[in-house]
Formats: sequence, C-alpha cells, structure tokens
Amino acid sequence: MKVVHVITGLHVGGAETMLQKLLLAMDRERFDPVVVSLLPGGEILDQIRNAGIRVHVLGMKRGMISPAAMMRLRRLARELAPDVIQGWMYHGNLAASLLSFFAPGHPRLFWNIRHSIYDLKHEKWMTRLVIRLGAVGSCHPRRILFNSTVSIDQHAGLGFRHERALMVPNGFDLTRFHPEPEARLSLRLELGLDSDTPLVGVVGRRHPLKGHDDFLRTAEAVHRRRPDVHFVLAGRGVTVEDPTFGEFLRGRDVADHLHFLGSRTDTPVLFAALDVLAMPSVSEGFPNVVGEAMACGVPCAATDVGETAALVGDLGKVVPAGDPGSLAEAVLELLALDSASRKALGAECRERIRQEYSMDKVAGIYQDLYASS
Repeated sequence: MKVVHVITGLHVGGAETMLQKLLLAMDRERFDPVVVSLLPGGEILDQIRNAGIRVHVLGMKRGMISPAAMMRLRRLARELAPDVIQGWMYHGNLAASLLSFFAPGHPRLFWNIRHSIYDLKHEKWMTRLVIRLGAVGSCHPRRILFNSTVSIDQHAGLGFRHERALMVPNGFDLTRFHPEPEARLSLRLELGLDSDTPLVGVVGRRHPLKGHDDFLRTAEAVHRRRPDVHFVLAGRGVTVEDPTFGEFLRGRDVADHLHFLGSRTDTPVLFAALDVLAMPSVSEGFPNVVGEAMACGVPCAATDVGETAALVGDLGKVVPAGDPGSLAEAVLELLALDSASRKALGAECRERIRQEYSMDKVAGIYQDLYASS
C-alpha cells in the first residue's frame, strides 16, 4: 500500500520529528511510504532519505504559492498513484487535498493537525487564512488526526468537522530516549559545573509561543531561593545573540547561572542530564519534549497547554500558562525531592511512556487506520 505524506518542510520540529519516527516504525512490507515536502532543505530530509524512503521536494518559498510547484504536485499525483495520502499541518493538509484531487482513482485522504490555538491573533496572517480554508475543506478528509483533545475542541469551534476528528497521541522511541547516568556528568563537565549541581532545562526552538521569556523569569525566581541551581536553554535560535535574552541578562544575578546552548543534536543526552525539565509554552498540541524527558526518567514542570496535563498526570507538576511564578514553585517542589525520590518518580515517568505512548503502539494506530479505512 503506497502512503504519501505531505508536509510543509523537514526542519526539526514536533510534526517533522513525529513523521520521521512514524516512517521508521511502520511495517515496510505492508506500506510503501513516500514524502512530499513543500519547502526545500531541512535537517530531517537526509535522515529520511538515508532510511531508504523517497522524498520529493517541491521547492516552494515560504508564504508564496508557486504555479510551478502546483504543476509538480499534479505530476507527482499521477506518477505516485497513492492509495493513502496523509497531510501534516495546515499547509501540508491543503496540499494533500490537492494531491488527492489530481491523483488517479480515489486515494484515502487524512489530515493531521499538530497545533493548539488559544487565540488566532498569535498566528501569522497567512496561517490564519490557511486555517480558515482548512475549516471549509475539512469535509474532504476521511479523518482529521489530532494529537490533543484540547485541539479537537478548539478546531471544532473554528469550524472544523468534529465528527471527522480522531485523537492519536505522539509516540516515543524508548531505545533512543532512556536514562543515562553518564550524561549527568558529561553535561556538567561541558558547562564547567560540579557533578552535583542541580540542572533545570528548557528545550525548544526560539518562538514566542514556546515561552522562553517566561522561563527566564522562572529561572530568576528559582535562583532567589536556590542559588545552587543552574539552567540550560537549548533549541534553534536559543542563543545569547538573541536581543531579548541579551537585554534580560544585563545586570541580573541569575545571568551566570543561565547556559544558552543553541541547537543540539544530542537531545537524549541533554534530557538525561537534567534534574527537572521545565516547559513554559503558552501553546502546544502534544509536547514532544515532555514525553522525551519522561522517557529519560526526568520529571517535568510544565504549563497546562494542549495534551500536557494528560501526559504528565500525577507524575510531575502542571501549572497555568503565562505564570512564571507558578512554574518556579513547581520546579522548586520537584528539586526539593531527595535523589532517591526523584529517581523513583523518574522511573514511573518512563513506565507511563512505555505503557501508553511507545512509538510501536502509536505506529500501530496509523497502520490500522490506513489499512481499514
């Protein structure tokens, strides 16, 4: 069965990473996957190709609709003759619908929405337009897959067909994300810290919705009560060259305890080295970083956005979004646990991921859906 996945681009992000994990986990004897990327480049593109999966790049420019790219999409539809077309994210969903229109036969069309919308004004004008178009066209896919029950309700309120919605959580690779005692020492050596220095981290690309500014205020509040704690910030664009970060650091006591790491390719090691992961996002669908940290045996203090509360359950702390003070209290409560208690809590976190959110389990949901629809 040929399954064509249509996605906006293949730079590192939650949806892109989930697509990569799904491609690697699916049964290649039953399913022949192909990826169509609207935008060129991306760190994940070569990784997918190296796994023996074909990737077609339309070469569109962000924010622009190219007639040449649309003609290429039409040719691909006839060339690939897919049985199933899976869209990813708003732009990818619309392109997937066009692909299904051009394709011979009647391929089964699915959309995938990986985003929560608490206020449309936070979205770019082009994204707002695409969301509105998606609501109008939401009668076409057989199913619209969401990774958050909150997102399902939000999109129903925007006009998306609620009866087409299906909740499918993100999945996690427990062979890649796992506790690693050596990681604790290696990261502290890299940062020039003592081996017993408490570390709190935030991992995510620089974006207003990721809440980095709130995390800085959280770190400052924690520092006032626990000056022994250090903080790491990792992700694309998360560097001291960012003017907002630079302005915050000037004259702050906490400045020497903040470590900006930028993009990292060793996130499993990074997670495993932390005592607590903090997630200060003001909007999420299903936060990969929380699941990955939990798989590494690290408890999380996170904001109540998207599917976070269901994921964390009673094995961490969930606080209102946009409230650095509450997030600081949550971090301090987790740091107050003795080493044995925090390790036991981390083991429970990993077991929750193993039982409910393993990649094999989630890939099985996709496979059953494609095969039975």
